[in-house]
Amino acid sequence: MSARPADPDLRRRLLADGWEERFSASGLRLEEAVLYYRSLGFEVRVEELFEAAADGTCTQCFAVDGADGPTGIVFTRGEAAPPPDKDGLFEE
Repeated sequence: MSARPADPDLRRRLLADGWEERFSASGLRLEEAVLYYRSLGFEVRVEELFEAAADGTCTQCFAVDGADGPTGIVFTRGEAAPPPDKDGLFEE
């Protein structure tokens, strides 16, 4: 995650640049999500909640870092890798 000052236009710029907002998470859940989306072939970007959610939505519950660390918003861009061929995966 970045440590820059809040930028009210960040979310708008990310969406305009082709990033898709996925969800918010923290700690291990956040790390898990990043690994998951990368394994699917997506480009992944994580932004601090306050920077990305500068659209006026309430973020007060995320103001304090929990035991798992700061909360971030996962953004992805690109296309997922094609699914594996089903042949050989399932018994018929």
